Amino acid sequence: MLQQFVDRENELQLLEDTYRENRSSLIILYGRRRIGKTELVKQFIKEKEHIYFLADARTDRENIKEVQRAVS
Repeated sequence: MLQQFVDRENELQLLEDTYRENRSSLIILYGRRRIGKTELVKQFIKEKEHIYFLADARTDRENIKEVQRAVS
């Protein structure tokens, strides 16, 4: 099944504009399940240097250790 990434130009532009500003920022993505939040992030970071980490059902401590491993 071929999945298409459509109708997210506004969101991608907001992320790109914020990324290009010369200051620190935090953007929180939230919404219902299965509407493409993860895919939006993956499309945005596709050609950028990045670290992508998706926390899972492990404990907070275990997820934090995994982030530390990814960053180091």
